[in-house]
Amino acid sequence: MKVIYFRHEKEVIYFCEMLYRIQGEICVQWKRDEHWGNELRIQDQKVTLDIVISCLVKVLMFYRLNKMIKQITREKYFYTDKEEIERICLLTNWIVTEKHYQEQLFKEHFSLEKYLFNTLRKNIEDAFPIHFDSLLTFCTQPLQMKLKEAVGYGIDEMKREEEHQSFVQSIRDFIKRRESKSDELHIVQGENFTFYKATGEQYNYLELKTLMYNEPLYILGLDANEMNLSPIITLLPKKIYIYGDHPAEAKTSTILNIFQERVTFLPKERFPFHYHVN
Repeated sequence: MKVIYFRHEKEVIYFCEMLYRIQGEICVQWKRDEHWGNELRIQDQKVTLDIVISCLVKVLMFYRLNKMIKQITREKYFYTDKEEIERICLLTNWIVTEKHYQEQLFKEHFSLEKYLFNTLRKNIEDAFPIHFDSLLTFCTQPLQMKLKEAVGYGIDEMKREEEHQSFVQSIRDFIKRRESKSDELHIVQGENFTFYKATGEQYNYLELKTLMYNEPLYILGLDANEMNLSPIITLLPKKIYIYGDHPAEAKTSTILNIFQERVTFLPKERFPFHYHVN
């Protein structure tokens, strides 16, 4: 018999749902307890301690994690605006699932879920009962340290997004005040964009650099060697056609964000000057 105590009914229900997903048919007894809130008795011997811990991790991540992240955002980083806190929470949730950040945060554990499993496992003896809230009390300090670091990364991401949006808006304002210099520009995706005139002739590097030299791109803070966005701002066409297989690619997303209705994205096979494409 395995006995687990939960303070909140919704967490008991979610635990049972997770257990059912793993085991299929399950046999449990649930009753109110005067001191511990909700008592769950698991009679199935096939339900191991590791299975129980896995389900507890799911409960923690679903019901407790966002509350902890928001608390850290308010109390450790002193954010008070609700929208900012929500945004940081969303970004932190992304941080803890992103491979690059997972390696920094959880190291040999590889993921938040495995980290939580191993942390809970260390604090649970083989014997039951398990008191979920008491268990979390013992695990809070190391988990809080990990989450504080993750929230810090989330705040950094939010600031980068804000800086990027400010940069995008400055370019929008810049091109709004300038007249278009050509009717259309054709662009082929690649490590760097390749640019073509309406006639199918490719713009060469020297030609683009000469045109860019006569534009005040320094106002926008663009590097002199930037050869993806700067040529488009310099040529400023009425219509932009981008050909490729990756509409969500970073450079392309930026162009779509800045030039919006001017841009049409098409598959690479629609490029009208086939003999120029490698």
